[in-house]
Amino acid sequence: MADPKRHLSLVKPQYTLCYGMRLDKGTAPEEAHPQVPVRLPDGSEGSLTLHVINGTPDEIKAQLLQSVDAFFEIYGKR
Repeated sequence: MADPKRHLSLVKPQYTLCYGMRLDKGTAPEEAHPQVPVRLPDGSEGSLTLHVINGTPDEIKAQLLQSVDAFFEIYGKR
């Protein structure tokens, strides 16, 4: 008799990543983290924190990539 567990496959949960970027000239206060309202895929209301990074385009890109890595280290294990 075949092992029934061999026919089972793990289904990974699906998520939606809400994401936006804007590059402005000048600097903005990095300590300000305003919240913006969003409508979630299930129709409920939520909020997103806007993060500000100042620097040259290369510095901003490096910091953004570090932030994305940190985000998935924290939240990617759900």
